[in-house]
Amino acid sequence: MRILGPDGRPIETGPPVSAETRKMVEHAKMLADQGNLPAALQQMAIAFQEDVSSDLVLDTTCALLARMSQVAGAEQNPELEMFEKIRQNRQDPTAYYQIGEHFFQLQQSFVARAFLGRAKELKGDTVDELSQAIDVNYAQALMDMGEYEAAIAAFHELNDKYGGLPIWLILEMAESYALLRRMDEAEAVYQIAPPEAAAQFPGMEEVREEVGDLLARVHDFDGEEMDLRDWYYVQTRGILVETNPEEGSGGRFVFFQPTEEEVAYLIGITAALLDTKGYAPNRILWLGEQSEPLARAFAQWWEVNEDDLRAYQPGDNTDNDEELSLLVMAHSYDVFALPDQEAFLDLAQARAGLITFALDVRWTERQPMVPDIAGFLSQVCSLPWEPRMQIDEANQTITQIEETRDALTVAADLARQFPSEEECDQIARDILEDLNICTDLILDHRDGDLIRRPMVTHSPVKSPKFG
Repeated sequence: MRILGPDGRPIETGPPVSAETRKMVEHAKMLADQGNLPAALQQMAIAFQEDVSSDLVLDTTCALLARMSQVAGAEQNPELEMFEKIRQNRQDPTAYYQIGEHFFQLQQSFVARAFLGRAKELKGDTVDELSQAIDVNYAQALMDMGEYEAAIAAFHELNDKYGGLPIWLILEMAESYALLRRMDEAEAVYQIAPPEAAAQFPGMEEVREEVGDLLARVHDFDGEEMDLRDWYYVQTRGILVETNPEEGSGGRFVFFQPTEEEVAYLIGITAALLDTKGYAPNRILWLGEQSEPLARAFAQWWEVNEDDLRAYQPGDNTDNDEELSLLVMAHSYDVFALPDQEAFLDLAQARAGLITFALDVRWTERQPMVPDIAGFLSQVCSLPWEPRMQIDEANQTITQIEETRDALTVAADLARQFPSEEECDQIARDILEDLNICTDLILDHRDGDLIRRPMVTHSPVKSPKFG
């Protein structure tokens, strides 16, 4: 219930709203009015970075979530209920923690951090079970976002405030130091968690091994400059094909709508990388609603028969290296199209008969599975055959453009824009040369064994975020 002012409009009871936040909220409302509720909520996720308490932000978010429920015909919406709790009591740290924890568990640390930060502010110097849960998730969200200096400070604060750290946070602190190339400190923290300590906790031996492997890869670059492509490999053991040339972007894309020519370029470079290593596939598979056109375009590059081109099925990830398959995903989150957790865990194993490729990887979230080859890193991406937004900045209007072509037509249009094989081969050689300094690049392992297997590892262990 609100008090109406002299002008008949509700009096704001929350903090003042900045002009930038108002602009983002108005943009979200415009998207919603055009029927694009998911894009509207994505816009609000950006507004959360500035404001999670004002009437404008909370009222708009609740209204959008209510419309989503109505469209879906859902009687209940857990997210709406959580936002309503915040709206009813903006001084309740538990309400802010619950929604921060919700987004954190969804691996959306970009969204979670703002709510956890507000919960932390509201708890102040109080030390209890809730404050510890808030502080732990906040520190991990900072690390997920690549804010390693802030994460290290948060880890130290946790240690001082609660008298110690659980082993997984010690290992994450070691990662953070390593990713800042502060290797003496990284090694010192890593030694605090010896193998016998890790063995006492289920799954921690594997995590400790992953962290040790990361430290070794950073050592490979001692005295060397690293760009985003190098960092991506060091942290994930996956190859990143393209980076954003715009200054101030950090090499990553934010709202990205690549052209068909740009997608065709990425297909050509990826194919050249595989050809250079002797891994041209016998079969092309796709996973995800929007991935078929991409798979068919790859099939045109290698002239793969129609019989060897189809949707991925559980069980396709095999050790049969005589029938090498390339699994193609338009977006890294397409793994959620799998029918169940068992199918995901099967795909997540690195086996000799399958290489994974994702054209678009979300840099603002930890990946459920690291693809062996990534096209580019984005925050929000619409591919040429997906619904796209046409923005008229002069009139401040946004028009959604729907795709009418089928997958065969899109693939044919992409194939007509492939770069020459000579150009792709040269760029592939340059990328591999840049990463050649790494001791475990692609198929080469430090134990000296050269086992025929996927290019690196699509591991179910969450990889560190890209710095």
